[in-house]
Amino acid sequence: FARGKGDDNLPIFSLEPEYGCELLLDITLEEGDVLFIPAAFPHTTGTAEEGLDKTSIHMTFGLDNRIWDLDYLSLRWWALQRANVRDTKLDAGDTNRYVGPINQLPLEHHQELLEGLPMGFLEDNNDDDSIVDHVAKEAERIALLVDEETASQVDSSVWRETTERVRQHGKEMLDIHRDMYLAAIEEGHLREAERAMTAHLDDGKRKTLTPEQMRRLSVFRVKAFFDRIEVVNKAMMEWGNQNKDQQSSDGSSSLPENWEFTLPVKLGDAVEADLGGAFFEATITAVNGNKYDVRYFDGDQDTGLDRSQIKLLNPPPVEDDDEEEEVDTSNMTKKQLKRWKKQQEKKKKKKMKTMMYD
Repeated sequence: FARGKGDDNLPIFSLEPEYGCELLLDITLEEGDVLFIPAAFPHTTGTAEEGLDKTSIHMTFGLDNRIWDLDYLSLRWWALQRANVRDTKLDAGDTNRYVGPINQLPLEHHQELLEGLPMGFLEDNNDDDSIVDHVAKEAERIALLVDEETASQVDSSVWRETTERVRQHGKEMLDIHRDMYLAAIEEGHLREAERAMTAHLDDGKRKTLTPEQMRRLSVFRVKAFFDRIEVVNKAMMEWGNQNKDQQSSDGSSSLPENWEFTLPVKLGDAVEADLGGAFFEATITAVNGNKYDVRYFDGDQDTGLDRSQIKLLNPPPVEDDDEEEEVDTSNMTKKQLKRWKKQQEKKKKKKMKTMMYD
């Protein structure tokens, strides 16, 4: 799903039959036609020869559940974050989770992970939790199928809790976008009313936008909506890292208060970058002194950003010492305690094996 986007190069010649591809459809769209192209189908568009003397325009409308974490891959990622379990199977580091290890999986596992969460998942129906139960069980099943060792460290209650939280996050994002589109509709009605009020002044000349209309023009870039998105995303990240933060609350962490905007940033780091006054997920693609280039989650790029415009998402890892970590097991269930002890035994065996070969 990342092919042909951002820095990825997918030239047209690579789609020729000699490279194993088959042309499925070659069609000319007329005014009013709609064409549905499923995700992951390479395609190219152009103006038909008979229409070169006319103005031609088309609009692409995409339904991308992956941007908003509404698939089983993202649900698995959030569950591991919440349970503070390291992803040894699909950890892509600080890069996009849709590239790297995910694309090395068998096709069946790949497809199940990228399956969108079912229709109706974000509907307001507080009396029926069956869809939450279904999604939670599916998420756990798929995660165990992909990597049993990692997924088995996450309790079933965490899968359901994560499903509920992802659902809440999705509803909040949906509300923000609904308000954004309603604002656009209201803007359209306002402009129609303004034109009607000045219609009697029509002198046949082309009308230009007033300063007030210019100010309102970019309704989809209104900072208030992006601020709301940032608040919702920040709350989701804090929820995911809550258990991790609790384990480090003993004062062992020496991170500065404003570490997101002050710690060094390196190539490949996962960040949020300032795009017109609001911060969006991005990856560092170049570091030039105190200036940074980024690629946003949708493939767009920006260059020469200041450090104040870059928000680091993950603090640098704390170096492990040789002492056995102190963990409060008093609140663990028998199942969780058994898993924890098994993990400690594996760590000791791994350390002994390393010492033997040093």
